[in-house]
Amino acid sequence: MSSVADVLAVAEQAENNTQSANTPTPANNEPLLWSEIQQIIVNNINSAPRSLQKTIGPSELGTDCVHCLAAKLAGWKQIKGAAWLPFIGTCVHEHFERLFTQLSQSKGLDYKVVTEGPAYPRFETEKRVNVGLLRSYQEPMVISGSIDLVDYEHHATVDWKIVGTTSLKNAKANEPSQQYRVQASLYGIGLENEGIRVDKNCIYFLPRTSMNLGDMYAWEVPFNRELGEWALWRAQWILQLLGLLEINYQGTDVRDAWISRLPRSTTHCFDCGTWADSGLAQEFGDLSKVEIDEHLLMLADLIPATFNRDEWHKLNKIS
Repeated sequence: MSSVADVLAVAEQAENNTQSANTPTPANNEPLLWSEIQQIIVNNINSAPRSLQKTIGPSELGTDCVHCLAAKLAGWKQIKGAAWLPFIGTCVHEHFERLFTQLSQSKGLDYKVVTEGPAYPRFETEKRVNVGLLRSYQEPMVISGSIDLVDYEHHATVDWKIVGTTSLKNAKANEPSQQYRVQASLYGIGLENEGIRVDKNCIYFLPRTSMNLGDMYAWEVPFNRELGEWALWRAQWILQLLGLLEINYQGTDVRDAWISRLPRSTTHCFDCGTWADSGLAQEFGDLSKVEIDEHLLMLADLIPATFNRDEWHKLNKIS
């Protein structure tokens, strides 16, 4: 018979073999921890104020996608996953917020505006402003937002855009999109609503994939109220039409079907595939079966997708 020591040795070897067989290795097993860690990250992204925001803001009013603008104004629910790329931008914004706040709180006059009165901080981060009030069928809609950075010395608004290679190239070749330019204009209007002087709008496109910050693109122009005023006017017009449709047709079916038939962006729209009429939500129903009067479809063609300065001046009788 084997000794007790031999028996124990055999048992220990068998246990070691079993543990070796059950121990996961990267070569033949899926990651064990990532699923839980990923969900923690996703939950954090989805619970951020940006993800929870439902009311339309200055960053959306300038879109050239009439369909998405109307859907947002109507309060349609968007179907989105965790917005990873915007989250990267949020992280950069938060760092810059801390940086410029620290500069504003520093001693001395390096980052102060010196006047005849007391000196005050040159920079203010995440400045909340109300840019306008839209009147809808149900209740007034306050349009407000946060300016990334206000430079009181140069009377300027600053907006950070953390972008990929394609967006950076497009900005350099064609200047910022209408959506970005309208956003900047609305921020200026918000400051002027508080009696604050605004001379300049700045949008800084910072490369998300480059190792060199020098690859960025800086856009600085004189403040232009017209773009923001046009965007508020267009949104108000759409809201009035949506309200009339809801009242006259006693419900939202015709209204939603009309929205679904509105023109979409001719360039690229990140939101078009996030709405219920994209087929992602079965409970929305089949809008194609809802009959729309031809005159209503003609109204849709009258909503401008892009700002036309001459047409805007004619509308407002500006010479």
